[in-house]
Amino acid sequence: MLIAALPILPVRRLSLALLLCLFMGALALGLALHSPWLGLQLRAQEDGSILVVQANGPSRAIPVNARLVFLADDQIQLALSGKDLLEEPDVFDLYSEMDAFFARQGELAGLLRSSEVTLGWRADSNPEPLQTTRVRPVERPLHSLPLFFWFQLAVSSVGFLIAAWVWALRPQEWGVRLFAITGLSFPVFAMSAAVYSSRELALDGSLFKALSALNHWGSFMFGAALFGIFLCAPKRLVSLRVLLGVFVFYNLWWLADTLRWAPDMDWGNRFAVMSEMLLALVLAGVQWVRSRREPLDRAALRWFMLSLLLGSGLFILLMVTTASLGWLPPVPQGYAFGFFLFIYIGIALGLGHYRLFDLDVWAYRLLFWLVSALLLVGLDALFIGALQWSGAQALAVSLWACVLVYLPLRQWLWQRFGKRPKQRLDELLPDVVRIAFQTETQTRERLWADLLQRVYQPLEQVTQSPSESGVSQLTDEGLALLVPACAGISARLLRYPAQGARLFSPRDRNHVEALVHLMRLAESTRAAQELGAQEERQRIARDMHDDVGARLLMLMHHAKSPELVDLARAAMQDLRTALAALDSQPVLLAHALADWRAEASARCEAAGVALLWHAPAPGAQVVLTARQKAVMERTLRESLTNAFKHGQARQIEIRPTVQAGVLTVQISHDGPMTTPESWTEGRGLLGMKHRLQEVHGALCLTARSSGGTQTILQLPVET
Repeated sequence: MLIAALPILPVRRLSLALLLCLFMGALALGLALHSPWLGLQLRAQEDGSILVVQANGPSRAIPVNARLVFLADDQIQLALSGKDLLEEPDVFDLYSEMDAFFARQGELAGLLRSSEVTLGWRADSNPEPLQTTRVRPVERPLHSLPLFFWFQLAVSSVGFLIAAWVWALRPQEWGVRLFAITGLSFPVFAMSAAVYSSRELALDGSLFKALSALNHWGSFMFGAALFGIFLCAPKRLVSLRVLLGVFVFYNLWWLADTLRWAPDMDWGNRFAVMSEMLLALVLAGVQWVRSRREPLDRAALRWFMLSLLLGSGLFILLMVTTASLGWLPPVPQGYAFGFFLFIYIGIALGLGHYRLFDLDVWAYRLLFWLVSALLLVGLDALFIGALQWSGAQALAVSLWACVLVYLPLRQWLWQRFGKRPKQRLDELLPDVVRIAFQTETQTRERLWADLLQRVYQPLEQVTQSPSESGVSQLTDEGLALLVPACAGISARLLRYPAQGARLFSPRDRNHVEALVHLMRLAESTRAAQELGAQEERQRIARDMHDDVGARLLMLMHHAKSPELVDLARAAMQDLRTALAALDSQPVLLAHALADWRAEASARCEAAGVALLWHAPAPGAQVVLTARQKAVMERTLRESLTNAFKHGQARQIEIRPTVQAGVLTVQISHDGPMTTPESWTEGRGLLGMKHRLQEVHGALCLTARSSGGTQTILQLPVET
């Protein structure tokens, strides 16, 4: 079902890659088996002799731990040496030495092709006399191939298939194409080395030389493609012509190595591989600088660099500890090829951008571990080689140097580069509670945005529709984090954390999920508190309505004078306003304006004053809280009272408008011109100002040039 769901082209590419991998493996296996077999497992000794570790098949008569001395047929006898078992001919410095080794291998292989050969040997416990055994070589069986032969075939095949998998999915990108070339080069140099390094005693000289040249070509192309990746990914640095020129140059270098045009192996082979590794590191540094504003590219590059350092660093670490320091017993080079898998896995993750946000922290941890191991080995080798210290002294000083210098430095680097949200949940709890207990949604939105900005430092915050799942989510491969809606606050999408220096990680997601959970708990607490307060307000409102309202109605009915009736009616209006405020239910502005207009008309008619009311233009529905309605109602009522009592108004004009989230009510009258600055603020004006300030409103008094005074009431509202 999974294969059927994939596009046909990637399936074809993967199928071709698998067939090619099987073909190369079968070819290597056929070459390894196409040689005569004596049934011996041999090991070179430090004194130059050859030790028989195991004897089976045709040579089972030779005892274990015997020393092979010569190999002969009816005409030729060749003395054997431990150099005949060299695993890798690249250890020679001169081409003449290497060619002599190949010629020597050809001579031995020629003897092994005889129908019968004579093996001369000495028993380890009895060096004298020399003994001989007549052996008939047979075709090499499959079970005789050593484990490291299969290991080299396996790791090179896995590396090739990983590269082919990435290429099959994204064949149009040059960085991926170059990664595929490294995957193809890996089995070329690993499988050719597997053939000649797993030989029993000798291999045909021409075949050995050809396999060695193929091994060099594979390593040259591997290195060229490896640093070519840093020329193309994450950012393209050179043109295609330059990129192709790199391969032409190293192919010419390989040709000079193969045809022996170079003066020695250093110039022919080693300097080429070293130059490719150094160029890869330099170009990685250039890419690191170029991607400083691209967190996703930098995360991919971090895995490029880590995989390169880890694969090559562990290879060097194993070689140094084995050959120079003697910490580990000798290990066949074939097993060291397994470290190249780190390169393939890391670069595949980087090129595929596969959950890099989840691997970011592990990249630093692996890098710190590798550096600590290399530092310890490097210091130990330096002390032993340069200062001629003993192994115990060098190891002790190296350990102390790592403890006193490297570990504090590593801790500082971890805090510097592996940082995550600095503030803990217990430190953020007071802020969360303060935000949740804000009564106005706009204030909660602003404070919540400030909190997220302070904790994660994103370059961008965008309001989103509520998440369907109601949980935080990582998106865009870690570039963005979706914060779900909570406590009446809109969902938000945070992009580019730490000012674009890193990616969001699952730790960030868990952290923000905990913040949202705290916000919801605080909101539920506030809702429970408001519910209790609402029930208490309703009880107080019922008591006031039943007790005070009934007595005011009784007073209106039994009043002896019109003044007492007006006073009782005004008290009843104030009571209604207070009860409406206690009700705490939001009111549409249109309904509030209708109530205010009705009351203003009744009061102006009773006072004999003309009223001009300008209805606002229809627009978005505006909602007032009960507190806002009560404040504006009382302020408007006080403004009319001042116009009647102090302004001697004959006409009052009221113009309510809503613009940019602010409700403005202009109250003008045509009384005698006075200057508001000369007024003595009494209890009425002070009460109006204080009430408006409580709901973030404002009061402004100005004199009209045509006479009278203008009162402006302003109140921020939600549209």
